[in-house]
Amino acid sequence: MTTTRCRRILAPCVAALALIAGTALAQPANPSSGQPANQPGSASTPGHDRMQGHAMPSDHLPQDQLTRDPASQAYMDGMRKMNREMRKPMTGDVDQDFARMMLSHHRGAIDMAKVQLQYGKDPELRALAQKIVDDQTREVAQLQDWLKRRPTKPAQNEGASAKTPK
Repeated sequence: MTTTRCRRILAPCVAALALIAGTALAQPANPSSGQPANQPGSASTPGHDRMQGHAMPSDHLPQDQLTRDPASQAYMDGMRKMNREMRKPMTGDVDQDFARMMLSHHRGAIDMAKVQLQYGKDPELRALAQKIVDDQTREVAQLQDWLKRRPTKPAQNEGASAKTPK
């Protein structure tokens, strides 16, 4: 499979994930209060759950409208697991946050690829799924190693969600 083909397959997936994440982060932290997400006491304040109160799109559907086949259930279980991990509060350290978020993202991609390998029929997508498992398993190990060598440091300014450049 060529790099171009992989990009054509992965680009819409990445775009959809970015759209979902962007939409969730653009919502008020507490929709009933109308309080913007970047205000003190909101979900983006360190120590608070950035995406608290944001449900998965499927969480609003009646159970009978959800696809109940094993592959769909496995995909949804993987997405829920990944989203729980990605909801952890930011540390204020851009390197730590990147490594932690990418670790969650890669684990989610591996879980989804394993579902494709278990249930998928298309040879091209099965090959891509195997490549994702192989590549991202190595990247997960690299991220875990980095995180072990660089433990999280307490934020210097508890009210700041990120370091301000000088």
